[in-house]
Amino acid sequence: MNKKSKQIFSWLNPKLELRKTEKYGKGVFAEDNLKKNELLAIFGGYIMTIKKEERLSKKVSDNSIQISDDFVLGVKKIFELEDASFFNHSCDPNAGFNGQIFLVAMRGIKKDEEITFDYAMVLCKSKGAKYYKFKCLCGKSNCRRYLTEEDWKILELQKKYSGYFQWYLQEKINKIKK
Repeated sequence: MNKKSKQIFSWLNPKLELRKTEKYGKGVFAEDNLKKNELLAIFGGYIMTIKKEERLSKKVSDNSIQISDDFVLGVKKIFELEDASFFNHSCDPNAGFNGQIFLVAMRGIKKDEEITFDYAMVLCKSKGAKYYKFKCLCGKSNCRRYLTEEDWKILELQKKYSGYFQWYLQEKINKIKK
């Protein structure tokens, strides 16, 4: 009998592992100390329009990464979810983007620390798509309480995450600054 192997779209640093979190299901954690700018993950998957992604089940669509105003990168079926699908949000993250598909450490990360990024680094309004807003559960002292597709416009975040936004958002920010 021929078993079909699971498609692997993304790469995860071998120093990371998927674990259960206290607050929100699964998350990705450091098994070893990580250095600033160390590569954590390379995201892959299907390229889909945001409108097409909206038609997927909530469990699947919430795991996509927005890569432009109108496109996301992610899986289409629940069985395609992989460890790299479970990076959670934090308003005080330790990871950010280098380009569009590379997740890197924004600072040194200690063993057993959860790897998180601020979804403001990737989310932006897409023409004709539903407004995106959800309640934040990070519990950090600087928690914004709600996350939206407009958060990338917050000047404080632009300064804090400069160079760690998705490439297309960093380009928008750079144009606004000029």
